[in-house]
Amino acid sequence: MANDLEFAGVVKRFGDFTAVRDLNLTIRAGEFFSFLGPSGCGKTTILRMVSGFIDPTEGDIRLGGKSLKGVGPNRRPTALIFQNLALFPLMTVAENIAFGLSVRGVPRADQAAVVRRMLDLIALPGLADRRIDELSGGQKQRVAIARALAVEPQVLLLDEPLSALDLKLRQHMRSELRAIQRRTGVTFIYITHDQGEALAMSDRVAVMSQGKMEQVGPSAAIYDHPMTAFVASFVGENNAIRGRVVDRRGDEAAVDTAFGRFTGRNPHGLHPGAEALIFVRPEKLKLNRDLPNRLTAKVTGRVFEGTSVDLHLDHPGGRPITVRLPNDDSLIDAAEGQALTAAFATDAATILPPGELARD
Repeated sequence: MANDLEFAGVVKRFGDFTAVRDLNLTIRAGEFFSFLGPSGCGKTTILRMVSGFIDPTEGDIRLGGKSLKGVGPNRRPTALIFQNLALFPLMTVAENIAFGLSVRGVPRADQAAVVRRMLDLIALPGLADRRIDELSGGQKQRVAIARALAVEPQVLLLDEPLSALDLKLRQHMRSELRAIQRRTGVTFIYITHDQGEALAMSDRVAVMSQGKMEQVGPSAAIYDHPMTAFVASFVGENNAIRGRVVDRRGDEAAVDTAFGRFTGRNPHGLHPGAEALIFVRPEKLKLNRDLPNRLTAKVTGRVFEGTSVDLHLDHPGGRPITVRLPNDDSLIDAAEGQALTAAFATDAATILPPGELARD
């Protein structure tokens, strides 16, 4: 499409430090796209390059097929919402929303019409004359979004804008942001280290680690079909069990581990003899089920999570295995030291080459 955003071999160095490594990616016009990763992985550097505050060391960034090289931040068809929102506390809501229009010399009558439209968009029609310091956290978030959208950007850049909100409000604002993006059709590029935010809102997610894009795809594909050990261990919770491939059949393989032999999906086609990590999500482990893969271990802990209960099982030489059980009538009362057998299906396990695991 005309307003796709393209990264072509983009590299960014700060002295001897490489913040972004060989980024090749196309973000489609009208897409809600998230860069997800831990602090220092390069995601904010990408945002700053798109907004024009810094330039790539190598490669090019193109919007609608046109290079953004030499185009200053004030002349790019982008808008940026900072983590701290950067609203003007002594101005009214209307004055904040109209600020970018005023700088561009838009007539007052036209500014007023845009402000009314933006207030309707963010569902705050009666707060035009309210001062920013009189608003709640969620209302401030909406005003920041309205101010950014008032200048009609082709791309809206959001740098962890929900990080300062409490959990309930963050969850509410996720759906608000997604709804606003769908109504406007503006390309949203969202930066976050919060997996829940990225998975819940995005059309696609790029997982970053040490300046490198590890994997990009729809939320479900990133969660259910990780392609690297880092993605498997960073996105959601996952049990990692080390072993060695002993057999390969089609798209599946068998791996010998400390718990015995397990079979799983083998997306990289690892051959017998290769070292491997087999990943199984806690919710995919089932008790008292007749499934191909079975492991028996003693309970070392129990954590109540409200809607679920996590049982931790002893894992010789590794982190405890987590089994996630729904908090319903089927919940068992497992005591510490009790031996349990957990089972999982072949297609619930992913076998990957060893690699960097995400830190807690």
